[in-house]
Amino acid sequence: MDQVLKLGKWGNSNAIRLPKGMLEKVGIAPNDKEVSVNVTTDSIIIKPKKEEKLLDKLFENYDSNQPYPFEIVDKGGAVGEELY
Repeated sequence: MDQVLKLGKWGNSNAIRLPKGMLEKVGIAPNDKEVSVNVTTDSIIIKPKKEEKLLDKLFENYDSNQPYPFEIVDKGGAVGEELY
């Protein structure tokens, strides 16, 4: 269901006040400082800005289709009573 909101002036810009319930529905908290905005020819899409996780950053160029290089992994052999 579409909700009609009014534009207001904020300095030299226009502003839209978004209801708390609307923000909660998409996961935007009142203390969030930034959102992601995508503008197309006929719409403005506002999404919560996802913080990039360190693990995602570490694996951003990882290609899971490449074979794992088992030949460079030091298996070391048994040093105790390990079961293989």
